[in-house]
Amino acid sequence: MYRALLLILTLNIFVFAASGAPEIPAESIREQKSQEKSVPLQRLTAEMKEVGEVDFRLGELSVRNRTGKSALDEEDGVFEKDTLITGRESRCEIRLNDGSIVRLSENTRYVIDRFRQTGDKVEFSGHLFAGESWTNVDRSDSKQKDFHVRSPIAVAAVIGTAYKMTSDGQITEISVLDGKVDVDLEQEKKEELKIEPPKRDTGSLAPRQSMAPRQIPGPFEVTLSEWISVVKGEKISIRSDGKYNKEKTDINVLIQEWDAFKARR
Repeated sequence: MYRALLLILTLNIFVFAASGAPEIPAESIREQKSQEKSVPLQRLTAEMKEVGEVDFRLGELSVRNRTGKSALDEEDGVFEKDTLITGRESRCEIRLNDGSIVRLSENTRYVIDRFRQTGDKVEFSGHLFAGESWTNVDRSDSKQKDFHVRSPIAVAAVIGTAYKMTSDGQITEISVLDGKVDVDLEQEKKEELKIEPPKRDTGSLAPRQSMAPRQIPGPFEVTLSEWISVVKGEKISIRSDGKYNKEKTDINVLIQEWDAFKARR
């Protein structure tokens, strides 16, 4: 009985092979698999929101997002939630859709968290994890600009200005080239240090406009507990323990750094 079944099975296989059943080429199979894999990638790219493009690149610039990690070059698009990474002796300039500029110096890791244009308002938030960034908010139009850039220690809120921020995990420095920046501790850092903001009668959470520069007895002797304004020609340094120091900085040096940023070697 077993031999009879085996014989019938063998004959069926022989008949099917001899019947001229079409053979699918290996190349077609590989092409089909490639197309199947590309569909999710195309869908992800369509869902991602382009917020600007690379206007200048010198050296190594890469991006990491939901589609993986890849190199970026001039005129390449930049998208919301992109993590931008510059290499050693490298730098880049990103021109946002509203005309504002974000510059990244060497060995910098920066995330574009959010970019929104609705009516006459533009909102932007970025995250400088490490390295150095410049933010120059475009003021050539009548739109209201609400820009926030944070580090693991501090957050800078601006309406229209140009400033430099550096972060190494232990200290964040913000130097104002033009205009004014309101600075506070990053929310998670406040929670970590258990710092409560001063009580206010109005209940408003908006940045407080300081009437005059706060007098500090010495470097890093005061804890930053609420928004403080830093104006053109000033620099604020905030340590990871929440203490800060504000002082004058050389505006001419900042201008030279800004002007030399896009110089090619």
